Amino acid sequence: MVGLIKFTADDSFDAIVGESSGPIFGGGVRISEGGFFVDVGAWRYAAEGERAFVYGGEVFPLGIPVDVTVTPIEISGGWRFRLRKMPKLTPYAAGGLTLMKYQETSEFSTGDDDVDETFNGFHLIGGAEYKITRWLGVAGEASWTTVPDSIGEAGVSEAFNETDLGGTTFRFKITIGR
Repeated sequence: MVGLIKFTADDSFDAIVGESSGPIFGGGVRISEGGFFVDVGAWRYAAEGERAFVYGGEVFPLGIPVDVTVTPIEISGGWRFRLRKMPKLTPYAAGGLTLMKYQETSEFSTGDDDVDETFNGFHLIGGAEYKITRWLGVAGEASWTTVPDSIGEAGVSEAFNETDLGGTTFRFKITIGR
């Protein structure tokens, strides 16, 4: 799976890594019975930036390099809708639990400066799969994730009053299997 995320905390990500969206890469497994399915998947966003200070709404970069990594694990349940007139195309919808791991690390920071925490949230997914052959397909989907009260207690996210680590993703998948 490859895709793009647009973070809900767009001002915070823009201040630290210079943009509020970026590429994601991942994969997963789906088990289905009839129209019902269960997905377990993970993806990763990683970017380099620099620590910053916000005063009066203005961002002041501190010149301290920082690596930001976001790695969610998504557990979803959903339904695949069979289209009689287009049997190769299968729309689907799902929702579920998100375990969002958030990391900020700097080479010269102390343990108190680095962040390595996991938060709970939930997500909704909608998409469609097109079967090229019986065992190979492609899919496109959009996902909305919310991870409330995960950030915003300190630093840049507190200054911008942003508390949700979620966002919207657009994903392209290659599927293998029936």
